[in-house]
Amino acid sequence: MDGIDITNSTSLQRWQNGMGYIPSEQRAVGSIGDFSLVENMLMNYYFDAGFSKWGIMDSKKIRSLTEELISEYGVATPNPDVSAKSLSGGNLQKLILARVLSRKPRLLIVNLPTQGLDVGATEFVQNKLLEAKKARAGVLLVSEDLDEIMSLSDRIAPIYEGEFMGIIPGKSAEREIVGALMAGLQQKVAEI
Repeated sequence: MDGIDITNSTSLQRWQNGMGYIPSEQRAVGSIGDFSLVENMLMNYYFDAGFSKWGIMDSKKIRSLTEELISEYGVATPNPDVSAKSLSGGNLQKLILARVLSRKPRLLIVNLPTQGLDVGATEFVQNKLLEAKKARAGVLLVSEDLDEIMSLSDRIAPIYEGEFMGIIPGKSAEREIVGALMAGLQQKVAEI
């Protein structure tokens, strides 16, 4: 990333270098269900000098940030003290997006970001990803949803059985070809 090999970097080092990650499993990987929304927000800010000093968190600052992001991202919750497990899938995904995107990552890896979400939450998530892209973040989208892939991608690299099947510019991509490559129904293509 930026000419630095991050292969063996820790998650913390990757975050500090501007990488963000939004996992496919919001409940199992992206949050801690029994923790409050404030505590879940803390996961990406624990080592941030603006929010902690000598490992001691500034609870007022992190609470204020959480309240601000809940409002900005439209997370439906009575207050930031409720547990993450009480949120719907869409609201939990909004919270995770808020936590990651508020750090303004330069590289964002997003895995199945709208899987299982309702139409409104899906549209919100996709718009936030487009905003990140417009803010010059590199976005690596991993998705099985052809509509999502076609509408969000500048370049599409279909994968079949763990192997890249080629790279297709998003603007000229044909849905049928991308789908066939994803399903292994078409031979690899050279970059088009």
